[in-house]
Amino acid sequence: GDFILLRSSGVPVYNFCVAVDDSTMGITTVIRAEEHLTNTLRQCLILDALDAPRPRYAHCSLILGEDKQKLSKRHGATSCNQFRLDGFLADAMIN
Repeated sequence: GDFILLRSSGVPVYNFCVAVDDSTMGITTVIRAEEHLTNTLRQCLILDALDAPRPRYAHCSLILGEDKQKLSKRHGATSCNQFRLDGFLADAMIN
């Protein structure tokens, strides 16, 4: 069946945005966690409707941190201020 591309507010949904963004940026390969498997079919259908090439998709098992939480780009993140408090020089952070 059909699926939603725009919310009633007119804001596009994630799958539509990602497909358009991948097409616009010329993305050829997408590697992501297995939790995105269900998104892949919808994104491919959107790309087909736009007559845009599909990237190659690869899905990996979830990677968990020591705390058993899903690892993400912000997992265990340290603030810039904490680096300063730890004695790191600003020039060393930029280099």
